Amino acid sequence: MTVPGDSGAGSRRRRLRFRVMAAFAVGGLVVSASLSALSYVLSRTYLLDQRQSSAVHEAEANAALVDAVLRSPPVDLRRLVSSLQRSSGAESVVLYGGRWYGTSAVGGPDALPSALRAEVVDQRRAARQIYPQGSQPVLTIGFPVSGVDAYFQITNLNDLVRTLRILRDTLAAGSLVAFLLSLAIGAWATRRVLRPLRDIGQAAAAISSGELAARLDPSGDEELVELATGFNTMVDSLQARIERDARFASDVSHELRSPLTTLRSAVEVMARRGDSLDGRGRRALELLSDEVNRFEQLVEDLLEISRYDAGVARLELEAVDVAALFKGLLAEADQEVPVVTDGDTTTILADRRRLEQALRNLIRNAVVHAGGVTAARVEVGEHGTVLVVEDRGPGIAPADRTTVFERFARGAAAGRRSSGVGVGLGLALVAEHVGLQGGSVGVEEARPHGCRFVIRLPTRRP
Repeated sequence: MTVPGDSGAGSRRRRLRFRVMAAFAVGGLVVSASLSALSYVLSRTYLLDQRQSSAVHEAEANAALVDAVLRSPPVDLRRLVSSLQRSSGAESVVLYGGRWYGTSAVGGPDALPSALRAEVVDQRRAARQIYPQGSQPVLTIGFPVSGVDAYFQITNLNDLVRTLRILRDTLAAGSLVAFLLSLAIGAWATRRVLRPLRDIGQAAAAISSGELAARLDPSGDEELVELATGFNTMVDSLQARIERDARFASDVSHELRSPLTTLRSAVEVMARRGDSLDGRGRRALELLSDEVNRFEQLVEDLLEISRYDAGVARLELEAVDVAALFKGLLAEADQEVPVVTDGDTTTILADRRRLEQALRNLIRNAVVHAGGVTAARVEVGEHGTVLVVEDRGPGIAPADRTTVFERFARGAAAGRRSSGVGVGLGLALVAEHVGLQGGSVGVEEARPHGCRFVIRLPTRRP
């Protein structure tokens, strides 16, 4: 089923889709970032512990060897230091009598942290410390040795730093990939989950615009069959009720035409003999005639509305001089207002009967409820035709400028009808007549007061 949806519903669906996708993406990012951070911390701790443990065992073995060799003097300390077994990146140092015996890559005694040197040399305790040496971190392990001050082994940790940096970058890239995958999964899941909601929204929008045949496909996911079936049943009931009400209005209107015709004939007969009636009788005859006219207009409006509800209203386009039509209707209503025109010609293709009734209803609305027409204008251009009727009434509140075109809208804000006058179908019929011709009607505030009713139609040239 393919039915049009409104932009508001589409916007709401997009916001919901984005929220669901964002939830997936943020959730994936949080989980992957947390796992990556935990993995990095655990790996860093493990690798650092492994490196320190290995360096401590190696330094301890070298210190023991130095201690054993020094027990059989004489000893060449520089040769002894150079002969010690060391892992890659490690240097050995022997501090003896304040002198520094080590490889050329190692600086003097001041290169060692004073706290570490004091703990090993002065307090005669094994110690270790990680500190920066230049731009590179190093691990220094010191052991007190009998016969000399101490043995130190300095291990460069730059390779460990590079390994940890590679691990960090890899985990960050993995988190980014997980984020993108979560976003893709969220988009897929969102489309799948929200598809039934989209169908329901489109069907509801189609039904609200008058397409009562719109239905949901009950096949598909088992969980949604009951929802689709219930929705379709509800729409079936709604359609049946609308059609029943439309038939009722049409039938009642048709049935009322016979007694109305009889009443009209009786009133005409009595009017021809009005001279024989006294004052009260003539007044009663005038009231009866007015009510028959009002009743007749109501029946005609109901019949017209029922044609729209039944879907049998059809356009009959013909060449219409809208300015001349406007002038004739104003003269018919005794409104001495000039029609201001704008355009080379005011003749367009339109449904004369419907346009005439729409303008007549606007003029009648101004005369009966708003003190009469104060201005009339016709603009015919390539981009559209505009017809304007202004009145001198108190105006309509902005919140009520849409509801005035609803059926049976009454009250001060809905046309300012006096008691017992009108039932609220005049402006509703204006909207129906204009809408059938592809146009629209609206109401604006006029200056200095009053209302401006504006009909906009597509310009069709004959």
